[in-house]
Amino acid sequence: MPKLTTIKQPDSLAKMAYEAIRQSILSGQWQIGELYNEKAIAADLGISRTPVREALLELSSQDLIVFMPRRGLMLNRFTLSDVDEIFELRKAIELASVEKISNASPRLDLLIIEESLLNQRKALKQKDYIAFIDADRMFHTNFSMLTKNRRIISIMENIRDMICVMGVKALSIEGRAAKVIQEHQAIFQAVKEGNIEEARKVMAYHLDQSMEAVMESEL
Repeated sequence: MPKLTTIKQPDSLAKMAYEAIRQSILSGQWQIGELYNEKAIAADLGISRTPVREALLELSSQDLIVFMPRRGLMLNRFTLSDVDEIFELRKAIELASVEKISNASPRLDLLIIEESLLNQRKALKQKDYIAFIDADRMFHTNFSMLTKNRRIISIMENIRDMICVMGVKALSIEGRAAKVIQEHQAIFQAVKEGNIEEARKVMAYHLDQSMEAVMESEL
């Protein structure tokens, strides 16, 4: 009997609901302060409430949404303490990442970093801020990937959605998107040249500026 190719199992409804709701949040479609209803979400997705509930519980565990007893659910409003903690963690991880990559011998191929920067420029020119945020996430995620440190990669994966939500808010500040590209270009150039001190300096500056923008948008 000939060997048959294993049939790929379809994603569960809960997983598909999770991805649909997550993308809606990350694209900025959910608004701070607005109440959302589990039943209405299920109706929009065309599925029962059970997989939607599972998806929402997962998003809640990631601090993206909060349940309001007997009222519904809301997009999480990050406190200034939340922002401070996330950026403290980012600074520890991302400064270590650019240092390791800058010091690598032989030099690492930075094409994926350059591509994400080019995609960000294109998105800004087209005023496509969803694509801009996606390229921004790839810029930072790719640095962690290049370290080949499984724990660094895992931590960045765990907090990347919170970073995206914060980033969407920060982009509401006039001129911030253009400054982000300038800061990213400085980081890329320093790492490309193998200048460890400069790479750490410009990454720290970028994260400080991003944190200030997030805090300003949260006020």
